[in-house]
Amino acid sequence: MAVTRGAGDRGMTWKVLRASPAAVATTLVVAVISVVAFFLIHRSTDQQERALLQNDTGRAALVASSILSQIATSLDGMATVVNLTNASPGPFLTQARPIAQGPLSVALARQAGDRYVVSAAAGSAFAPGQVLSGQTAATLRKAGATFTPAPVVRTGRTSTTGFAVGPPLVPAGTAIYLQFSLDPFTATPVTEGRLFSSLRVALYGSRQPAPSNLLVATTRALPLRGPVARASVPVGTGTWTLVAEARSPLAGSFASDAPLVILLLGLVVALAVGATVEVVVRRQRYATQLVEARTHDLENSMRELRVAQDALVQSERLSALGEMASVVGHELRNPLTAVVNALFLIRRGLREPVPDKLEGHLAMAERETDKAATLAEELTAFVRPRIPSFSDVDVREVVDEVLQTTPPPTGVGVSVDVADMHLRADRIQMSEVLSNLLTNAYQAVPDGGSVRIASASGPHEDMLIVEDSGPGIDEAAADRVFEPFYTTKSRGTGLGLAIVRRLIEAHGGAVGVENKPSGGARLVVRLPRRVRVEPDRAPASTLEAVAERVARVDHG
Repeated sequence: MAVTRGAGDRGMTWKVLRASPAAVATTLVVAVISVVAFFLIHRSTDQQERALLQNDTGRAALVASSILSQIATSLDGMATVVNLTNASPGPFLTQARPIAQGPLSVALARQAGDRYVVSAAAGSAFAPGQVLSGQTAATLRKAGATFTPAPVVRTGRTSTTGFAVGPPLVPAGTAIYLQFSLDPFTATPVTEGRLFSSLRVALYGSRQPAPSNLLVATTRALPLRGPVARASVPVGTGTWTLVAEARSPLAGSFASDAPLVILLLGLVVALAVGATVEVVVRRQRYATQLVEARTHDLENSMRELRVAQDALVQSERLSALGEMASVVGHELRNPLTAVVNALFLIRRGLREPVPDKLEGHLAMAERETDKAATLAEELTAFVRPRIPSFSDVDVREVVDEVLQTTPPPTGVGVSVDVADMHLRADRIQMSEVLSNLLTNAYQAVPDGGSVRIASASGPHEDMLIVEDSGPGIDEAAADRVFEPFYTTKSRGTGLGLAIVRRLIEAHGGAVGVENKPSGGARLVVRLPRRVRVEPDRAPASTLEAVAERVARVDHG
């Protein structure tokens, strides 16, 4: 069976899932603190990492500078021998051959115009009589007491550079040139040392790093793209540049991961604190709702208790009034019957015409006796149990019959606005109800006015309405007009509306009174709508219905 979830269910689900403002605010505060702490610690760690990288880069530059200073020392030693032997090739070669190993080559050159000619050479790069020109000759011309580096030239997979010393370390017109060529990515004991194991290093033979000036590198991933540090390497009269980046965090893995760990931990704490606050808020909300529900139940119980108490008091009061009314009605009935009979016999015994004075006394006695009889009849009607005998009742027919039996006084106009309505009710009792309501309305307009009878239907009930154009009813008296013996009129027993309420409540309905906005009172009878069952034959009139009921009682 498919179950369709409506808007109310979705609204209830959203209320259950929606977090409280306190929980959201707490979670956001802790989360913001965690994010701020993440950035602060990350910044501190980054600064520490950069400081360590710069320090290690400076140390690497010192190592490179110390290696190059060894070349300068070798050149100074050869220059001393050349100077003492007046540039004799023999002593020079004796000093140069141990140095010219592998990629190193050494040459002693003499100046010839703008060029230099090799007079002695050790290694594979130079030969005696070879003419040196271009950048090499330019370097030799600039050489002096401090060794001068030649530009680094990278050709294919090889980078070549050289160093030169000249006068006054050697005789005028001569110079010593040391050259070496190597693959920049060739590993050496120096680049594989402990210092370079944590760094990726690139040494450029210029102030600004350029691929054509690369001399030594410990990685082929160039240029270096991560956080890098630079250090200047003094080389004789020139300056080279060393660029380095860390292979792994120099401050340690924990220090580099600490910001992220703190961020994640802070977010977890934020969720935990938010969840805790939400649980506390929901428990408090549940406790509040539980207290409100218990208070509401208690108020309902107290209200029901007051209603039950009022009903019990009313029942006891009505019971006492019923007993009294029963006794009074019974005790009045027999004397009144005797008085009526006596008045009848007196009239028959008097000779015609009856003197006016005596006629007045007799009329007054008959009139007051009739009032007493009416009171006894109403007391009996109020006390007698009235169990409705339900049948189909045409409201319009009942209204017409009641208007015939209870015509309006002179000066009172009656309008009827009753739709084609049928009720499941006791026809005689409904006639009695409508008669009492009309009598009450007539009494509300003693100097003339209008009375309106109307009907209306609701979703589950039918209504019968009687309105008058009188002065209306006081609000303080509105709650008491249906009490027995309560009346605001100079004449009357106060039982008419009490009988109406008793009969309507026996039908399961209710009766109420209110003031119209335009003035006057409105009495509304509300009867629950019952399933209509068509009778075999509806009574033709109220008298016929009375006859049928009397017959049923007689054949009880």
